[in-house]
Amino acid sequence: MINRKQFPQFLAPYCIAFEKSVGAIVFRITHGRIEFLLMKYRNGHWEFPRGKVEDDETECETMRREIEEETGISQLRVIDGFRKTMKFSYKAHGQELIDRKKDNNCIYIHKKVVFYLAEAMDEDVVISHEHQKFQWLLFKEGYKKLTFKNAQTILTSAHKNLEKSRILNK
Repeated sequence: MINRKQFPQFLAPYCIAFEKSVGAIVFRITHGRIEFLLMKYRNGHWEFPRGKVEDDETECETMRREIEEETGISQLRVIDGFRKTMKFSYKAHGQELIDRKKDNNCIYIHKKVVFYLAEAMDEDVVISHEHQKFQWLLFKEGYKKLTFKNAQTILTSAHKNLEKSRILNK
């Protein structure tokens, strides 16, 4: 059972689904430099690993499960005090549109995504079928690679948080 509300349900698939996803800005420190993990999704956009909340999962449980499913990284150190959200709406297209219509789910989606900041303690990435590739990038490179402005804003916030917290000295 996915955490989803559809309104008005009787109009499915021509209704709005309110969904929540959780993910993380995953980073590593290599030779004293912070690198961020970006994923290229099947539809071509670059973003952070994330996924839908299932059943009665907490945000942290969802974040850890999704990171492991999408990247193979199971050892994370979550940075206290960092929790950012972004919201966006879209109409499903491509395979998602086909799947949603088949399952009688809404094709208009309003999404809330919560991001945490987490250091990868194991760096071997094994991507899932949801992605085409991944890259570890420095802040400026990652900022340019990200497809959406709201993701760039969250990356900027994560980078400032890491610089301010002097994570490099730990």
